[in-house]
Amino acid sequence: MALSLFAAESIVGDYLDGRILPAALHNAVVQMAEARVRDGSMPVLNETMCRDIDAGATAPPRWSIESVVKAAQARSRELRTIPEAL
Repeated sequence: MALSLFAAESIVGDYLDGRILPAALHNAVVQMAEARVRDGSMPVLNETMCRDIDAGATAPPRWSIESVVKAAQARSRELRTIPEAL
């Protein structure tokens, strides 16, 4: 995977924050974000792209893979802060 594609996937994933997009829309948004990363355009996700993402995004099903991963990541963050509290 090219670094620009990885960056675009990461940016879109961060913006989605656990929500999911239909595959075709997700791929289109990632491709647009990747092109903007390569061009150095800022912001990478412009207002139109964010509006399209928000219009197409849905919450993941309660027990989806995404929700389980998000819960595990939250728990991991909690566990990492325990030594600091001691």
